[in-house]
Amino acid sequence: MARVSNFCVQRLQRMFLVGLCSVIFVLSASAQWRDEKGDKRPVGEVAESIADPVIQRAMEIKRLPCLTLGVIKNGRLVIRKGYGVRSFESDQPPDANTVFYIGSLSKAITAIGVMLLVDQGMLDLDAQVNTYLKHLPPTWRAITLKQFMAHQSGIPQLNKKFPTFDRMLISAETKPLDFTPGTQQEYNNFNYAVIGKVIEAVTGMRYLEYMKRRVFGPLRMDHTGTGIVSKNLAKSSRFIWGRLAPIDYRIKGGLYAIPSGHLQSTLNDLIKLYEAIRTGTLLKPKTYKLMVSRVNPNFSGTLGWFENRIKGISVVTKNGDAQGFHSVMSFVSGKGDAIIILWTSENPHGNGLFRVKNELLSRICHF
Repeated sequence: MARVSNFCVQRLQRMFLVGLCSVIFVLSASAQWRDEKGDKRPVGEVAESIADPVIQRAMEIKRLPCLTLGVIKNGRLVIRKGYGVRSFESDQPPDANTVFYIGSLSKAITAIGVMLLVDQGMLDLDAQVNTYLKHLPPTWRAITLKQFMAHQSGIPQLNKKFPTFDRMLISAETKPLDFTPGTQQEYNNFNYAVIGKVIEAVTGMRYLEYMKRRVFGPLRMDHTGTGIVSKNLAKSSRFIWGRLAPIDYRIKGGLYAIPSGHLQSTLNDLIKLYEAIRTGTLLKPKTYKLMVSRVNPNFSGTLGWFENRIKGISVVTKNGDAQGFHSVMSFVSGKGDAIIILWTSENPHGNGLFRVKNELLSRICHF
């Protein structure tokens, strides 16, 4: 056992060395970097020189085998790059089309699908949820759509996962609300199971069918969905009894959980999504502004995202964690600055990179 364990550790260390030295996919902008020191190198070159040591240090400390990074500065893509290896077994490097599970970043993408229906006049965010969904627990029926989307609904945490949405509702029948809707904010995955069912009720389509027709298809997000078959998949692993073993990813609960936390995507696809919402080609400007604005000024929740201030600048963010897969997408509304990071780790429920994300935004995008 000791021999196997040592072999695994040595192999993992080699993976990190490969990852920290590899530059797999980079697109540098041709514009020049200009700052108070007179640096006139290409923007992408300078941005990469800032990002590389930050990312490499984080990967080494947090033991992250695989990571892809996208940085947009003033509306220009300056970094699109992979680090490390896609999986323990293959030792292949990731690129911008490597497929990751993105965890709760799925909620933000689901919210974009909702806002398209708002644009069409098919949904009213201030409407009570029972306008669109029947047979919900009585205490839920007066909660508005925007309260569900901003995690201000007050519905109880439903930790036991049943195979169907209806069975989950039955389990909630006797549970009181945790707080009066709109008076507090508490993150709750089932909020977006409800939102997914609202999409289905209004459109008459299954959630994934609707998202493919209205979001993924038009934007040519060809590697976004669930159950994706590809040779370019990132795989997560963890140490079990001294051996590194792959994590068998599974959807906890039923298909109702996909809108909340079980989509897959790639760096390239998420860059396309950001560009579409930034440039107004997907959502009307008024709807986009509504999506990224706080529902209640006292809480950080927006419609699918969270808004906070970094050095006095409003930054909109959503992250995700799911069984060894992690993600974060963060942007400055109206400024054209964004960071997207997808990665795997040995820790199924941790290894966040918020500080890394904030440091890159600050140093590359000049906060």
